Amino acid sequence: MKTDPSNLIEVSLSLFRSKGYRRTSMADIGRATGLLKGSIYHHFPNKERLLIEVVQHVIGLFENGVFEEARRTDLSEKQRLDGMVDAVESYYIQHRVCALVHLWPDALQESEEARGMIQRFFRDWRDLLAGLLQPRHGEAQARSLATDALARIEGAVIWLQIAGEEEALRECSKQVRNLL
Repeated sequence: MKTDPSNLIEVSLSLFRSKGYRRTSMADIGRATGLLKGSIYHHFPNKERLLIEVVQHVIGLFENGVFEEARRTDLSEKQRLDGMVDAVESYYIQHRVCALVHLWPDALQESEEARGMIQRFFRDWRDLLAGLLQPRHGEAQARSLATDALARIEGAVIWLQIAGEEEALRECSKQVRNLL
């Protein structure tokens, strides 16, 4: 099994999604990777550092796979919004959980740095969405619509996780697309 830091981050993310950060021990990560706990500490000095790296990894997935569509300058605002919503919907249907929302309660208590990263992520996402909506709705209304859209998306993801039903997310995505 791969034992490089990127594999440890992927395995940790999977365990954090399924068990939660607090209920996942370094021994659990070791078992899942085939490493001794000490070998993990060779790459990450403590569990908090691993949490921070996992949060950064998830943010990177969104930056590269979701937000890049919304930042394209060769597309209209509508095309950029549709591309971003498609990517968000696809990501959440595949993973069935928002890892950052799932990690938030533990980050709130365990790591000021992870907490700040998650807060910035959601504010940046809201601002990116508001920027797409602003030409049509004006600054204040765009920000309000973007905040509401993100809250509804995350609620639909929670429903997906709890009930296993994709329809709420699909309907929410449709409503967000219709903002332009």
